[in-house]
Amino acid sequence: MKNVKILFVLLILLVFTQTSHAQFLKKLKNRAEEAAKEAVIRKSEDKVNRETERAMDTILDGNKGSKKKNKKKKSSKNDESDSDEIYKQDESDNNDTKENGFGVYSNFTFVPGNKLLFYDDFAADAIGDFPANWETGGSGEVVTTNTSESKWLSMVRRSGYMPTIENKLPENYTIEFDLANNGYGSGKPNSKLFFAFLTKKAYSMGAGGSVADIEILLSNNGFKVSNVENFGGEVEVKIGSRIDREMTDYLNNTVHISIAVNKKRLRMWVNEEKMVDSPNLLQANIGKYFIIQAMDVLPEKGHFVGISNFKIAESTEDLRSLLIKNGKFSTTGIYFDTAASTVKKESYGILLDIANMLRDNDDINLQIIGHTDNQGAEDYNQTLSEKRAAAVKELLVEEFGIREDRLQFMGKGETEALDDNTTEKGRANNRRVEFIKI
Repeated sequence: MKNVKILFVLLILLVFTQTSHAQFLKKLKNRAEEAAKEAVIRKSEDKVNRETERAMDTILDGNKGSKKKNKKKKSSKNDESDSDEIYKQDESDNNDTKENGFGVYSNFTFVPGNKLLFYDDFAADAIGDFPANWETGGSGEVVTTNTSESKWLSMVRRSGYMPTIENKLPENYTIEFDLANNGYGSGKPNSKLFFAFLTKKAYSMGAGGSVADIEILLSNNGFKVSNVENFGGEVEVKIGSRIDREMTDYLNNTVHISIAVNKKRLRMWVNEEKMVDSPNLLQANIGKYFIIQAMDVLPEKGHFVGISNFKIAESTEDLRSLLIKNGKFSTTGIYFDTAASTVKKESYGILLDIANMLRDNDDINLQIIGHTDNQGAEDYNQTLSEKRAAAVKELLVEEFGIREDRLQFMGKGETEALDDNTTEKGRANNRRVEFIKI
């Protein structure tokens, strides 16, 4: 009898254990199903957000609809040689960022203007002088650093810096420059920079009439894009948006700034990341003049803030229209390492635009022609131009999946100058890549 009771108790325990185990498995299954549903919802939301951003870009820019997805493989190679350098970017829509060198800029949609209005790398300015092609109500000087081959305009204290341009800026234009900062960190005072768009010529934001600006904070915590705003009597709708995008890696470092103005719309990228996209910021006549205003940049405290490779270009017809109308177009927006044929990653945008045009027009084949300025020996420039044209072809084939038989390349060195090689702007105009329909 005792044994029967024991067996009965064991049977009850076994049934209870199996029931509990089944319930436990059922709970696990339910949780797994819920997690899967949440993952699907998140994926759908991400897709909607991406599509919405692309749709806004298309609506505000008037660009054509969706583009095809691009394959990315390896970085471009080649290096060697002498004379030039520039800087660039684009406007399209690829979603997959891949950490593979050139492909890290696969979300970069900035396209530079195609008519150069101003260029300065300070090459012709003496160290210690204020640059000849700039204006200020404060002070500053051209310097070199031990981490760069470039010359820099060192911006100090509370000063505004304006490039000297004969006419007011047009409705559509782009601005690009390298921005270096150093001497910030624990125990150091903060500095601010303002990229300011004015209605009238002035060397400070307060005297520039109605103004729009993007504020950059350099602090112990990092390089921060703080806010974007407009103000003044001509502003119909006041805009003041907090960005608060803080990037510790960019403090005491060099970044590339890209700005696109399309009538009222203003966008800004820091390296490959879009930080600002405000469709109605530049109201009335705001944006006819541009200054960089430094605030509390103190050399005696160890601060250094400098700009180099500064470029303003008007955005006129897009490359598709130019190719259809003229059978060719050229761009100063494909950038190479100095004295080399390695394409800089900031060139991603314009190359993507070219690739999308080729994908949308299967009947178009292109000849790619490299051009240089006249700095250096003529035979050297000829070789360099050929290598650069070859590097562009290689990227279009390997990074963007364009068939190789649709592309040819050649170099013309310094033989077909478009502008005066005795000025910095002229040399920058001559350093270009040309595309001709064949």
